[in-house]
Parts: sequence; structure tokens; C-alpha cells
Amino acid sequence: MKIRCWGTRGSIPAPGAETVRYGGNTPCLEVRLDDGTLIIFDSGTGIRELGLELMKSGQPIRAQIILTHIHWDHIQGFPFFVPAYVEGNQFEIIARPLAGSGVRQIFEDLMVEPYFPIGFDALGADFRLRELGSGDIDLGGARMTSIETNHPGDTFAFRVEENGKSFVFMTDNELRSSAIKKVPFEEHVRFCRGADLLIHDAMYTDEEYEKTVGWGHSTWMTALELAIKAGVSRFALYHHDPAHSDDMIDSLVEQCRKEIRARNRRRKKRKIKMKCFAADEESVIKL
Repeated sequence: MKIRCWGTRGSIPAPGAETVRYGGNTPCLEVRLDDGTLIIFDSGTGIRELGLELMKSGQPIRAQIILTHIHWDHIQGFPFFVPAYVEGNQFEIIARPLAGSGVRQIFEDLMVEPYFPIGFDALGADFRLRELGSGDIDLGGARMTSIETNHPGDTFAFRVEENGKSFVFMTDNELRSSAIKKVPFEEHVRFCRGADLLIHDAMYTDEEYEKTVGWGHSTWMTALELAIKAGVSRFALYHHDPAHSDDMIDSLVEQCRKEIRARNRRRKKRKIKMKCFAADEESVIKL
């Protein structure tokens, strides 16, 4: 399984010299399974660059596009996803439907005059639209499960397992507050248990969080606590605040590593061996 983040920012794109190392695009992940199956999580602005890269092969593109939720920063790149306009490409979109309507309505509303000049019906690729249910989903040779997160609206995290390896994508999740408490902390721990990689919302510092309680995002410390309790092998900070520079994100990663070292000094047994880093738009993570 290979994982690449094409977008790592939350809320709004943050281009510029101070964000070039970790990237300024909003959420989009590419997951390649062992059998070649392509899975795309979220269609923030990062999906534009992913689409251009996919087009270089000159071959028909087939993929599942899975939406964690439909807040603007997680869908705003879809109208600029070039493969969607090309005949012969095939996509299955899996998402939670809007209240009272289906998945299709999400994209019809996204690509409608006067906000966008091309309608969803004008796209050349073949689309299959599928509602996200409560059961497991088979994706090629992998199995995917989901769990709700603590975020305004219907928002979900996903776990993909293939050949004994597991990856959890848990963006937009407020672990600390009772303001949005759909799922207890312990259930998220069980969902993430033993994952080889956890990519989790770590948008705020403690000071920033005091002003954003109930907005549906976590601090780096609460996300780290989840990763430690779940015993994951690798933990990636994600959904970076658009106001955080690369240097600021470096500082948050170092604070995470410092906290792990401090806990290990207090432990006589069962040392924390987890690798901690921040998701960026260049690295390919192999499981």
C-alpha cells in the first residue's frame, strides 16, 4: 500500500513561500493498493495536481473517490479534476448523501451556475455514485471500514486493511471537547488500534483551541494521545491550519517527539516506539 498526500491544509488553501514544504492545498490523499487499485480520499484543491499526474500515463483511469464529508475544503477541487472530463475514465464516488437527497446532489450543487460554468452532467467520464453505509466495503484486495468523527455534519474516518497492513485516515475530528461528542474517545482508540499509519487532524495548539472549541478540530496533543493509546506505528499530523507556516509545523512535530521522549523516560517498560511526523505534499508513505 502506498499513500501520498496531495493536499494537507484545512479550511482554505494557503499558497506561498512559508507553506511550500508541507504544501498549501486542501485535503486529498492518493492510496495505491498492491493490486493497483486507486483510492482517492477527499477532493480538496490537491486533487487538481493529482489529476494532472494521473493524465500523464495516457491510459484510462479507474478509481474510487471517497469523501470524508462535504465541507467546502474537502470538495472544492473536484471541478478542476481533469480526468473527470475524459471519456473512458471510470470513477465510483462513495459519500454520505445529503439529507433528503442522494450523493449526486452534492456534485450538482457544486457545479451549478452562476458559481461554475460546467455542470456535472457535462463531464465525460463514467461515474457511479454510491451512498456510504455502515458496513465494510471491499476495495480491490483491501477491506475498508468507517467510523463517525466529532465534527459538524456527517463526517467519517476510514481504515483500509490490505495484506496485514492498515492505514487510518481520520481528518476533521475534535477529540477533546464535549461540544461535539458523537463518538467517545475510547471508540476512536479501538478503531485506530495497531494501525501501521494514522493520519489525524492536528490543527491547533492548546492556545488556539481555546478560541475554537466546537469547530470540530483537535490539538496536536490530543491527536498524539489518541495515537499513543491506539499503539499505532506511525502518526502523521494533518489538516494543518492555513495560518501555520512550515516552521510552525516543524515546531509542532518537535513538541510531539519531545512529549514521546518525556513519556519514555518515565516508563520502565512498554516504551513508545511510534514515529511522529507531519504530512506533506511530496512524500510517498509505503506500508
